[in-house]
Amino acid sequence: MRRQVTRVDPLSAARVLALLLFAQGFVIGAIALGLRVAGIDLPLPITPPPGGNTITLLLWTPLSFGAVGAVSGAILAMTYNWVAKRFGGIEYEMEKSL
Repeated sequence: MRRQVTRVDPLSAARVLALLLFAQGFVIGAIALGLRVAGIDLPLPITPPPGGNTITLLLWTPLSFGAVGAVSGAILAMTYNWVAKRFGGIEYEMEKSL
């Protein structure tokens, strides 16, 4: 049975992507904090704000990753909806399980 995804709710996509990237940011922030405590400084794509210390890595990184996820999730969903309306959505097949 073929089906087609015709629309993705932007708010739902933003929420899911924000939560996923928040979790990823927390892991990256914890690793960066551990490395910084060990005396190893690695350049991160998103660093704490000026005047921030190592503890802010556990706050700043997940919050900034989550914010980027929310914005990009909404933009990607709206873009998908626009493309799906004009050219058709992603097709997938389903079958009944026993």
